[in-house]
Amino acid sequence: MKKISYLMVGLAFLLLFMQAGCVFAEETEQKELMIFAAASLTGVVGDIETIFEESHPGVSVTANCDSSATLETQIKEGAYADVYLPASVKNMDNLLKEEMIDAESVTPYATNKLAIIVPIDNPAGITGLADLAKPDVKIVSETSEVPVRRYTEQVLNKTLNSTDYGQAFVDAFRENVISEETNVAGATTKVALGEADAGITYYSDVTKDLADKIKIIDIPDDLNVVATYEAGILSESMNEELADEYIGLLTSEEGQAVLKEYNFNPA
Repeated sequence: MKKISYLMVGLAFLLLFMQAGCVFAEETEQKELMIFAAASLTGVVGDIETIFEESHPGVSVTANCDSSATLETQIKEGAYADVYLPASVKNMDNLLKEEMIDAESVTPYATNKLAIIVPIDNPAGITGLADLAKPDVKIVSETSEVPVRRYTEQVLNKTLNSTDYGQAFVDAFRENVISEETNVAGATTKVALGEADAGITYYSDVTKDLADKIKIIDIPDDLNVVATYEAGILSESMNEELADEYIGLLTSEEGQAVLKEYNFNPA
């Protein structure tokens, strides 16, 4: 009988130990917050990730950075995300129409402007927008669904009504385009490597690691386009509270300081 009692006590302790272990494992289990962000936000989300994880022990932030349109397609095809950070209001609206974004969560947090970028040695001698129409200037652009390309088209439409530019400028510009990249990061990289004389991207695309490889040339304000960046929580998110806190960080003083470092302006 004593042997049986000892055995039962031992089994009881084993069960308690296993239960405690399961509880401990649940408490220490890592949570993953998935961020789908426009390629122009690559540097920002990297810095925000560090800040967020430091203030949220046990949470791992993963970012998928690509063209806003590509990310939109991935979400529509079933890819999981908690937060969507496109570079265009249009892409956010597309998912809102599909009821794939929590409408109440949509928050503007930054703006961005277009800029001409050239290699640091500026081999084509680009000094302004008009120079992009000079013969043999090699321009890298983006495919039509990429937000920065849509904004570029808005700039070109504005030049049509300008006596300083007009249809001749637009035609020459288009003739000088040598490639169309699937996201703005690809276009920026080609300019940094000297594979193109110029490109039109966002100010924010000249990140700290590219500052010694790329020179920014301003586009006149009357011809430029300001892009508004919004954040939204996916309807399927299983981490709504964390996603809301992430967006809160973007709009906070600390988050806005990070955005400013990458040449974004407040919304």
